[in-house]
Amino acid sequence: MASGRDPEDVRVISGEIKSGAVTTRLAIPSSGRTEWPPFSRVSESLASQKRQLPAHVHDHEEVLTYVLEGVAAYELEGRTAELLPPGSARLLTAPARAVHRVGPRDGASIRWFNIVLALPDASDRSARLQAVDGAAATRWVDEVEVQPLSGPRGPMMPASSLECEAMAFPKDSTTFRKVGRDRRALLYAWAGQGWVNELAITSGQTALVDGTPGVGIRGGGGFRAIFAAAPKDSQPPSATK
Repeated sequence: MASGRDPEDVRVISGEIKSGAVTTRLAIPSSGRTEWPPFSRVSESLASQKRQLPAHVHDHEEVLTYVLEGVAAYELEGRTAELLPPGSARLLTAPARAVHRVGPRDGASIRWFNIVLALPDASDRSARLQAVDGAAATRWVDEVEVQPLSGPRGPMMPASSLECEAMAFPKDSTTFRKVGRDRRALLYAWAGQGWVNELAITSGQTALVDGTPGVGIRGGGGFRAIFAAAPKDSQPPSATK
């Protein structure tokens, strides 16, 4: 296992708090990492009835939305809004202009995690929306509860080859994740404290992983995180896949 002392292998960043329509902790882009392709944006947001994120556009992008706390109302333009409890996810593939909105259910606050990746031109320019609900099956790996979201082990198949899963550590445990020198990966901690190749990471921080076959992830009891990996190649498979 790599020691994690080489900053080219693993780097932990705290991101920046942005207060606008909603409060957002922005990991990418931020002063800690202004660019990190293929990931265009990595963030966690908090919204309430008084402070809501307006409908907004994505174009040539793939967007994964994962609800951490509260019940969110998710709406893709032209479709009926859906209620998403904690543990629910939506994967929007937008090879052309698509408008969506994430907001709180009446009288509540919500907290959600977001990953955005760039997409190349595709022959099929229609938006596609895939879903994981809060009751989706989980599996246990090395005494860690894992909820597959997208990729080979997940129910959602991305155009960007994004592999993503949510992880919960009920007790102090260690697990290993493959990365590969042709991919970049990240681990976003949203509760508790853990370690990535011996580098400490706590709630609100992101570990960026590059140039290594894999990483060891240790979490104390109550540690919760999201792991994501994608090819460095800027030309992912066609969205028609």
